[in-house]
Amino acid sequence: MTTLRILAYNVNSASPKRLERLHKLLDTIDADIIALTEADHQEVIEELAGRLGLQHVWAAGSGDRHVATLSRFPIEAWDIHSKPPLTQAALQTKLALPTRYITIFNIHFLPYLLLPFEVRRWQAVGRLQEIICNGEIGPHLIVGDLNAIGRGDRVLQRNNPTRMRRVMALQLNLIFRLAVPRLLRAGYTDCFRQLHPEQDGFTFMTGNPTTRYDYVIADKQFSPTLRTCQVVDDLPDLETLSDHFPLLAEFEIGEADA
Repeated sequence: MTTLRILAYNVNSASPKRLERLHKLLDTIDADIIALTEADHQEVIEELAGRLGLQHVWAAGSGDRHVATLSRFPIEAWDIHSKPPLTQAALQTKLALPTRYITIFNIHFLPYLLLPFEVRRWQAVGRLQEIICNGEIGPHLIVGDLNAIGRGDRVLQRNNPTRMRRVMALQLNLIFRLAVPRLLRAGYTDCFRQLHPEQDGFTFMTGNPTTRYDYVIADKQFSPTLRTCQVVDDLPDLETLSDHFPLLAEFEIGEADA
């Protein structure tokens, strides 16, 4: 059996000033695959990968936010999808495990919970499904910052910054949930919610948690191998490194799995 540790982490631009502390955190977590969103400084990602002894891919998104995937396993191929409606970015990376290939889709969708943005995320999910179906992708995970809310999840709007509360007041504080349910209807598993049906699992904001934006989502082949999925909120320096907490999932696969 092989245990895969997969981390999704919005690093809030990952500026060079935070390189040392970010390296220490990632080294402590010791994930096999790290999907970074808002990985906006390519030189920081290259340095991190070198220090951690991981292969990596960095790719530009459609705006000023970029993505990177780091892997303990060889990277066989990759592609970046960032054209409308799939914005800001979906980084597709094919990895060679000892007994099989897997594909990681590292996702960063548009922010803001206003209805037009959620419709765009719903459209982005549709385009992502087309890419997966047409590409005969095989076993895969969708991970990253979806900026979307799952059905039944709470959002503590009263605790959000004033600017965010004012924006949400434009739609009477209603929260529309289209993107994540579209994935689940297609047969995917929301790993955190599968294991923790009663927990909030907030990943945003670190100093004042209000919302669950970050996900590890498994396809039908991966979901039976899920063992753990937990927000990493108990390590030093998290509040000063990013406005998001990391999300760590573990899968235990054998030769016949995935």
